[in-house]
Amino acid sequence: MIENFLNYLSGLLQNNQIFSGGLVLMVGGAILAYFRQVPSHIYQFIRRRVITEIDILDRDPAFQWVEKWLAQHAYAKNRARSLTVRTESIDYDERSNNPSMDARPRIMFTPAPGVHWLFFRNRLICLHRERPKPNEGSGQPVNVRECFNITIFSRDRRLAHMLLEEARDVALPKSEVRLTVHRAGQGYWLEQMKRLPRPLESVILANGLMEEMLDDAKTFLARRDWYLQRGIPYRRGYLLHGPPGTGKSSAVVAIASALQMDIAVLSLGDSNLDDNSISELFSSIPVNSIVLMEDIDCAFLERKENEDKRSKITFSGLLNAIDGVAAGEGRLLFATTNHIERLDPALIRPGRVDRKMYVGHATREQAHQLFLRFFPEAGNEVANRFAEKVPLGKVTMSALQTHLLMYADDLDGAIAEVDDMLAAINYGWDSPAGESETQRLGESDRAGADTAEVAIGRDK
Repeated sequence: MIENFLNYLSGLLQNNQIFSGGLVLMVGGAILAYFRQVPSHIYQFIRRRVITEIDILDRDPAFQWVEKWLAQHAYAKNRARSLTVRTESIDYDERSNNPSMDARPRIMFTPAPGVHWLFFRNRLICLHRERPKPNEGSGQPVNVRECFNITIFSRDRRLAHMLLEEARDVALPKSEVRLTVHRAGQGYWLEQMKRLPRPLESVILANGLMEEMLDDAKTFLARRDWYLQRGIPYRRGYLLHGPPGTGKSSAVVAIASALQMDIAVLSLGDSNLDDNSISELFSSIPVNSIVLMEDIDCAFLERKENEDKRSKITFSGLLNAIDGVAAGEGRLLFATTNHIERLDPALIRPGRVDRKMYVGHATREQAHQLFLRFFPEAGNEVANRFAEKVPLGKVTMSALQTHLLMYADDLDGAIAEVDDMLAAINYGWDSPAGESETQRLGESDRAGADTAEVAIGRDK
């Protein structure tokens, strides 16, 4: 049969000029098209062996590193003509060391979007800064606002690593230890700022509550395998509740500082967030970060949300994000509220909130410790005189701190003017539920009222 087909095809080629001509054109075209791709293949072959390319998206901290590094590079300072403006504020230490300097924000230039050629370690670099435009058809913003594409004309990948290390050293000097504060974007996290760590002893809570929280967090972080072996979700949630100004958020910053972790702040009232974006945020929490949700009672006052509220997050969407199938593992979550009675029980049930801790008004022991932090040379007797003037369950630690700041250089005035401070502040003598805090905490005041309420037992 094959022989008959070949004979038939030979006859067509000999007797049918149209068929034979078409076959020649088809074969010739295929060969020509193939050879047209040869230069491109050769170029890609050489390109892969003589250059190194890296992409850096603006959602990654490395983008800010490279941008600051570029601002100090000779190319941006001297040769570039297409520039983007950056401003950098001058901190107090720099101004105090050089009083005659211009204290206004420093103007800096970085290469503008486009293609730029510069040198690093005597190697030619092509920097392409791209700034995508919003999708005008759908009206939706893009997830990536900017990106760097860096082409290094060398096959040595170590040069790319050295460039990023140098950029990191410029942006984050080793001598300057700071916490990174992330904020929620549209489904991803952005670096908002760097802040100085807060010493643990600078936040004074009653009856060792701070140390208890820190020990609990350390125990959790050290027991990853223990959780995995027992099939328990490796997550830990804390709810700090109590009057405003008692140090709830400050305690989270101090704990993050002690654990050398960053903070990812999530505002449930953000109008740009919806159920999908908050789920993506909880599944992609920055590594080595504590999640902080402040004033969660303001987002959901009841199970049925208001129709005119700004937030697009539904109650069920929040619950699924916290402990649903796609929720991240290895997570420390801290939530704060001034009104725990407003929270739906489903939101703070065990598994979502493992520890509930009451952070109340200042006790006399707290007032005593705070006074000694301001006046360490005063001694216990003088600190007791100050603490005895502080009414139990009436004054917040923030009010005491503000008062002591006013008299930071006047020990006698700090004690003598306590009564005026009390008269000037509206304390809110009763708790939200109508029960006085003294009744709520008990009548005895051995070393001060006990402000710790542990609702869920610790893992032991």
